[in-house]
Amino acid sequence: MFYQTEVMASPSPKYKLYYFNFRGRGELIRLLLHTAQVEFIDHRVQPSDWPELKPNTPEGHVPFLEVDGVQYGESLPLARYLAKKYNLMGDTELDQLNADIILNYVDQLRLDYVRFKTDSLLTPEQKQILEEKFQKQDVPKFMNKIEKRLVKSTSKYLAGDKLSIADLAVADVLDTFIKENPSVLNSYPSLSDHKAMVMGLPQLSNYLSCRPDTKL
Repeated sequence: MFYQTEVMASPSPKYKLYYFNFRGRGELIRLLLHTAQVEFIDHRVQPSDWPELKPNTPEGHVPFLEVDGVQYGESLPLARYLAKKYNLMGDTELDQLNADIILNYVDQLRLDYVRFKTDSLLTPEQKQILEEKFQKQDVPKFMNKIEKRLVKSTSKYLAGDKLSIADLAVADVLDTFIKENPSVLNSYPSLSDHKAMVMGLPQLSNYLSCRPDTKL
């Protein structure tokens, strides 16, 4: 059985997103669609239903997106597809290059986080070492990179003069770290203001006020 939420529902929605009932790799896709104010069904898969669903997915994992009845997998290509389609990838080629660089930062940070959280091949000691490195080195390195970009920016955005996928991706990934450490942004005023600006977008207000409160 599925947990299903309709967003701006229509009789035949063009998009149907399949992902678990947490943020993770599916949340950037949700944020892009809400920001673009596009109709979609947010189809949240229950863990008990995953074994039956998995063999029929396009890539063997979630998230995947159904577009006019055809399913496509891989979270970052899907996010880039939607960003390009709805003018959230950056106006110029250099804006798009910067957005892609920041997406890589975010993806690497997410991979590092998930590894010590979920890798069953690691011993508890190895997980602890990786977690300490993550908290003391990886997160500050990421924060410093983004803070410097914001300080140098002639706008309040990370890739060009308007909102892009880069802004949404950074604000999204920070949610997890803030839940674990509410003071994590205290030393990064520009980044703190940026996250507040993105999460305060009118297009996102309804969704953010009612989305499930999850750790990831």
